[in-house]
Amino acid sequence: MERKGEATKHQLAESFKELMLKGSFDKITIRIITEQAGVIRPTFYNYFQDKYEVMEWLLEEEVFRPVFEMVEDGMEREAIYLLFRKMEKDQQYYQKAFEVTGQNGFEEILAGKLRKLIRQMMKNHKITLQKLEGLRDINIFLEFHTLTVVNGLKYWLTSREVLERYRYSNSQYFRFISFCFVLSP
Repeated sequence: MERKGEATKHQLAESFKELMLKGSFDKITIRIITEQAGVIRPTFYNYFQDKYEVMEWLLEEEVFRPVFEMVEDGMEREAIYLLFRKMEKDQQYYQKAFEVTGQNGFEEILAGKLRKLIRQMMKNHKITLQKLEGLRDINIFLEFHTLTVVNGLKYWLTSREVLERYRYSNSQYFRFISFCFVLSP
């Protein structure tokens, strides 16, 4: 029974993703998602509260779950690289997701996930206020890096010029990622 439930959840999320690629987030309704997924509308609410939660779940499942696993294994560089690669792989979807603004907008969801990731990396490397000379509040450091990565990802995914310049050169690609995200030596 558990597998069927997970399969239904994935089916709903994939339907949402396909609809995002075809049209506007604002035009997507729960009814349209469930029709495309081949389930009845009440089924949606067994898994998600609304379409914002679907967007957040997709980001967590497809990008951040594997990234956090790598960070837990001490593979921060590889995790950051994976973060950018996974989002680049679904570039069209994430371009559309960045168009979802306001409360519960994609940038807000992404910032929350990145904040958690950066906090974990700081903990792993024992980065404390004492190590950050001149800083009075570690949250300023955390927020600065969160916003830098959010905006770096947004620029990376939505700017054709940047994508074309870095698409085929892994060393340049990694330099861009390193610029957006503080990597330990």
